[in-house]
Amino acid sequence: MKIKLNEIPEDGREYSLNRTTGEINSDLQDLIADHPYELKFSIRPLNSKDYELKGTLETHTKELCSLCGETFKFPVKTKIHEILIESAGSDKELEKQSRSNHFSELNESGPSVIEYNDATFEVGKFTHEVIGLNVPFNPKPDLDADGSCKVCLQTNMNQTFRYDEDMGTFEKAKDKENPFNVLKGIKIN
Repeated sequence: MKIKLNEIPEDGREYSLNRTTGEINSDLQDLIADHPYELKFSIRPLNSKDYELKGTLETHTKELCSLCGETFKFPVKTKIHEILIESAGSDKELEKQSRSNHFSELNESGPSVIEYNDATFEVGKFTHEVIGLNVPFNPKPDLDADGSCKVCLQTNMNQTFRYDEDMGTFEKAKDKENPFNVLKGIKIN
């Protein structure tokens, strides 16, 4: 679904997309399959070229638990706050004027910035990116109060995994026979 930004009135426009309306089902197929989703957002112009996008997204993705390997529904509930700016294109001069961004400058309470091309905003691609960025590297389901998993019902899932094998000490290594000791008796002419 593409939204023509230059057709949005000054007071903005609201959108509500879901599985039933179906505008972005094909864009989200690989992430959420046939799970329901609810995307509600509004876009309003800030000036002639910049727009503000605010909204919410709720859905589920099918993930593998990083602790037990079982498949579960990972809930994605996120707020969206973006500023849409016109893309500068691939101007070589602009690439030279860039500066490094530092993580210490990250402001999580403010909006992010998304670029658009040709006065159109692609909602499907944007929503796909939002869902993908909200799934953690090592997903795991919610735990009950006693620490047991709601999917596989294993207990003590809130404890971290540690590999605690005795790796040996220097003294044990010295006691082992050095394989190069055989070479001490060889004389080379």
